[in-house]
Amino acid sequence: MKNSLLDTQSLLLSLSCLFLVSVAMQAQERSKSTVTVNTDLVVTWVQAITSTDKSPVKGLSIDDLTLHEEGKLQKISFVKEGQPLSVVILVDGMTCVRMPEIELQRSREALRQLGEDAEIALMAWDSDVRLVQPLTRNQQLVADQLGDRKSFFIALNGEQTGPEINVRPGRDSYRPGEAIYQATQYLAKAASPERRKVIIVITQSFLMMAKRHSHSALEVDDLLKKTGTTVYALLENNGKRSGYGGDQYNPVTMIQVARDKQRRQGGGSLEDFVALTGGSIFVSKNEVWQNLNRLIPNGEFGKEFDELFIKLTQQIRSSYTIGYYPENTNFDGQFRRFTVELSQSGKTKAGKADIKAREGYFAIRPEPVAGNVVTEKQR
Repeated sequence: MKNSLLDTQSLLLSLSCLFLVSVAMQAQERSKSTVTVNTDLVVTWVQAITSTDKSPVKGLSIDDLTLHEEGKLQKISFVKEGQPLSVVILVDGMTCVRMPEIELQRSREALRQLGEDAEIALMAWDSDVRLVQPLTRNQQLVADQLGDRKSFFIALNGEQTGPEINVRPGRDSYRPGEAIYQATQYLAKAASPERRKVIIVITQSFLMMAKRHSHSALEVDDLLKKTGTTVYALLENNGKRSGYGGDQYNPVTMIQVARDKQRRQGGGSLEDFVALTGGSIFVSKNEVWQNLNRLIPNGEFGKEFDELFIKLTQQIRSSYTIGYYPENTNFDGQFRRFTVELSQSGKTKAGKADIKAREGYFAIRPEPVAGNVVTEKQR
């Protein structure tokens, strides 16, 4: 009887093993027949800004836009208003030397325009770059640091022990290209996937550019293109005019140095990176100082600078995400340029408006995604 019971148990155990092996083999066969999904969807963004008051145009649809890749018309697959953002705000460390309470006191209002889901980081920069606040969705924390910007100066120059302002001995002129390069690298590594990457540079309207740069303008351009990062600038009016002799305030330049020579020898200018990525530059009309000799700040400048910051963030948020499948399916890794324009219906809806967009993308096919559910891997 006892042997019979053992035989029965052995039989049941054998049948169980055979069943498990059968299930495993069936699962393996199913895995072999799993659909491998690959898509060539290209995703970019565009902004429509009215020519009159520079306000964003809202309510555009697929029929209101046209897109050409290398001069050839493409079919737009979708247009979606708004996109979650990952933002690095680069703050010029020397703007924190004076009383910062005259400006950026409405930062919470400005940051709210980016969307409550926006993740924001802070970096201090001049000739060097330092991370002050990693990416966070706590906008009040970021607003508090922008309202009292001593931490930016300290991050670059160390703790200040006395009443005098002590700038580190190694500081020299500004390197905007290096600051943008480091901010772009940080976003590429730390930002959440499927978010539009944005850099906002807060600095003076006229800077002495450093002659030495860790990365060339070409390297900065290449990284901006590969990551699809957009650069914007919010510039203080410090009363100095452009070195090119015009009446416009020049964002970043060396005194009496031609732009082409600067581009070849240095790390690139802020205005070039803004133009390359389809961003915008906002410059205050009021000067920072009411009396520079007596260091009396201009209160009207502070009010205007706050308004410009709000207007800038409103513009950033009001972008359109565009997706399309390029007719050229030979993804050879080359940079492809595209242009986005308003169609006739878009011109009727928007009136006179300027279209801002990135210049193009690198044609690199994403890695195949294995799964039973169709997914789209966006570039």
